Amino acid sequence: MRYLSSFRTSLKISRYLFRVLGFMLWALGALLTTFYLANFFNEVKSDIRQDYNSSYDIAFTFMRGITNILRDIQYTTEKHLSQSNEKDIAIIPPPHNNNTVSYTSLNANSNCDLLQKKSHEQLSSLNDLISFWTQNISAMRGVNEIFFIETQSMCMVNLSAYSSIIISDPLKKELYENTRKLTIQKDQAKEQTIFWIMPYSRIDTGTLYVITPVYANGQIAGVIGFEKSIKLKLFLQKRERPVTIHILNNTGDVELQYPVQSTDNSQPAMKFNMLSNYFGYNENLTSLILIRRLSPSALHVAYTLSLKYVYNELRAKAINSIILNIISAISIIFFVWLFERKMFAPAEDNAIRLEEHEQFNHKIVASAPVGISILRVSDGVNILSNELAHNYIRMLTYKDQKRIVDIICDKTSSYIDIVTSNNNHLQISFVHSRYRNEEVAICVLIDVSTRVKMEKSLQEMASAAEQANQAKSMFLATVSHELRTPLYGIIGNLELIQSHSLPSESTRLLTTMNNSSSLLLKIISDILDFSKIESKQLKIDPRNFNCREVISHVISNYLPLITKKGLGLYCYIEPNVPDVIRNDPVRLQQIISNLLNNAIKFTASGCVVIEITSKHGYLYVSIKDTGLGIDDKLQFQLFEPFFQISANKENASQGTGLGLAICEKLINLMDGDIEFVSQKYVGSIFSIRIPLYGVKYHAKKMSGQRAQKKILLAVCNDFMEKYLQDFLLQHHFQVVIYDGSKIDGTEILISDQYNKNNISVYCYIEISEKHIGPPKQIQENYWLYNTYELSELDSMLDNLLTTHNLIPISAISTSPAVSETIQTDTRLNTVKVLVIDDHPINRHLLTDQLNSIGFNTSMANDGIDAIEYLKHNSTDIILTDVNMPNMDGYELTQYLRNKGYTKPIIGITANALAEEKQRCTNVGMDNCLSKPVSLAILKNVLIEYINIKNKMY
Repeated sequence: MRYLSSFRTSLKISRYLFRVLGFMLWALGALLTTFYLANFFNEVKSDIRQDYNSSYDIAFTFMRGITNILRDIQYTTEKHLSQSNEKDIAIIPPPHNNNTVSYTSLNANSNCDLLQKKSHEQLSSLNDLISFWTQNISAMRGVNEIFFIETQSMCMVNLSAYSSIIISDPLKKELYENTRKLTIQKDQAKEQTIFWIMPYSRIDTGTLYVITPVYANGQIAGVIGFEKSIKLKLFLQKRERPVTIHILNNTGDVELQYPVQSTDNSQPAMKFNMLSNYFGYNENLTSLILIRRLSPSALHVAYTLSLKYVYNELRAKAINSIILNIISAISIIFFVWLFERKMFAPAEDNAIRLEEHEQFNHKIVASAPVGISILRVSDGVNILSNELAHNYIRMLTYKDQKRIVDIICDKTSSYIDIVTSNNNHLQISFVHSRYRNEEVAICVLIDVSTRVKMEKSLQEMASAAEQANQAKSMFLATVSHELRTPLYGIIGNLELIQSHSLPSESTRLLTTMNNSSSLLLKIISDILDFSKIESKQLKIDPRNFNCREVISHVISNYLPLITKKGLGLYCYIEPNVPDVIRNDPVRLQQIISNLLNNAIKFTASGCVVIEITSKHGYLYVSIKDTGLGIDDKLQFQLFEPFFQISANKENASQGTGLGLAICEKLINLMDGDIEFVSQKYVGSIFSIRIPLYGVKYHAKKMSGQRAQKKILLAVCNDFMEKYLQDFLLQHHFQVVIYDGSKIDGTEILISDQYNKNNISVYCYIEISEKHIGPPKQIQENYWLYNTYELSELDSMLDNLLTTHNLIPISAISTSPAVSETIQTDTRLNTVKVLVIDDHPINRHLLTDQLNSIGFNTSMANDGIDAIEYLKHNSTDIILTDVNMPNMDGYELTQYLRNKGYTKPIIGITANALAEEKQRCTNVGMDNCLSKPVSLAILKNVLIEYINIKNKMY
């Protein structure tokens, strides 16, 4: 039924999709038609623009010719006026030239008489020369009139004129104003040539006037200019389209226009956008316009064409496109209708007719290929069954058949498992339905004998795997014991030798051997941890701890290496980090130590930054370095076991490649995760995140003097400045960013730079990455503070505010990572220690170590030998190996405790498994040490139990 319903739904969806497809086909055709019309419109625009540009070239050529003529006249006039006194180079005009010079006053103040008396001969000679030019040079023949205006007298001289010329008053006014304008522009160093047009009675023709200053002997002598007729119809190359041409002045007003249009006051004058080069539409979007400047003048030429003409060209194509789209829409609608009638409608009818038949057949097919039987619910009679079901039923007993029928009739279950007479396992499932107007049960019989056998085989395999894991654990414990035992002999004896005075070369060799042994021990520990993780035997031991102390301990272990490599170490612990959380502190310390070790190892210069914060219920620890970084192609393999990234072959031998793999496994066991970001030659950032369980905050006592003095921050490191500002503000200090302004000397200044300006303050604290150890006073009111204990800065400030003398605070040790020399303590000679170990090397080594500390020792080979010794001798502490022949340490401890022995018993084992130490505690041992054990640890543990048990030290 579900199948048929979905089939009918698919048919309906297909019908609608087919309609959508038809619509999309029509829309595609309409879209293509639109693109075609738009392309044709753009082609017409391009053609019009090309016509505009061709016509503009004609106008530009005309204006360039005008400019060339003016430049020639200017040059001739300036040369003539400058050399008018040199008769040897004067130009003698032809004798038949009868032109006369005429003078015209531009206004009432013009003094033409003075100009005539002073320069008549000079101007007459210039008139003859220019007349000669205009008659013999073709370019000059288009000039109507050439004139010269003397700037002082404001009198105009008509040159090359054969008769007197009548000048209108508007022209005189224009000549006078433009001459004064040129004179003013010359004084302002802005002189230029001025062009203007005086239209005729018809606006399509006019006169173009051009004037420019003339200089004689470096001084302005006047203005030279000429007039030339201009006809706009000559500026049109083609006249196929009704293009209108306009000449515009510098304010955008129309000076000339062609063709002349009828004056209609009802229509507003066309507005032009005065851009130097503009092609587009006018403000009313009624015309297509091109505006170009006629350089070098300030005049512009504008070509316009009404968009009605363009639309007329598009009209025929648009009508044809609309008709074509209508025809295509009708065709597509008809095709869709025909396809639905012939295909979709019959298919839906067939689906409806097959619905009832397929309802029953589908349930049978869904249960195949297995035994199928149809039982009548009323009496359990088998109505129909296939051959496989018939064979299964024959294997059933009468009792099983009756039980099946009862279950089916009661409808209490939908399946039943039965074991046949030949030990085959059958699973019978059934569903109720109607068949031939009766209630029936469709039963499916499946032989699950193979599955049962497979499940049994899987159980056996799981048991074998469990045994293999146990054997692997035993192997790891044995290997750990066998490797740590000789290592204990090597490391312990090396430590004993180092406690003696030796030559420097011997000390160096012993230090190298000790470091190599320690590295081998770390490799063994890493392999053991990884194997325990792989076998799922490593367990997380959650307990409450202070994460700040864990970070402090890790930093203390690596400070000597930081100092040796000359790196900077920064540690930022946000104030919101809890004081106590619940997790595994040992494993967290192992993870952070591994990441910090990698950061230091692969950083040759720069610094390492540790940042700890808490947010969203997680503790975030980020370790950043400025090392070599990691190639992108190697980052995918970074957490694979035994994979190493080394800068050189020397580094390649300093680890197993298990560190990051172990970190990832451990952090996952702690319900956290790890991520990293790295860039080649820039550095890396490794970040871990663990959930915050059992969070506790301790109330910290704050001094009431924190707000009495200002704390000035002059830190160049932006991140450190932001951290210190937030940290001190949250601890109720009065913090101000120091900007160099005047201070009164009662403040405390914190800076990461030396006080080279000798700023006078109450106390100057320099935070230096080179300083290792507790705060140090190097001069009066001047302190050095390290960069890895910034979260303890408030304690130092409290001490300064209280006494002005820093109370020494606990500092992280920075001594080199070498074994501390243990001096023999004669007060321990009265303490008797019984050493029990079956291995002679370890037994004598422990004895030598205890003797070097100062204890009085005795030895036993095993537990039986120790019992015999204790029967006749007394001892204060028993130090016993746990794995020995005859009687091991566990049996010895149980025996002694059962006998009422109460003195300390300390086990020592080469097995690093946590279960081993727990077993020692369970049998009654006071403590358990792991081989190899150093002199310092051995002394501290034994003295602790002497203090507890005997109260004598």
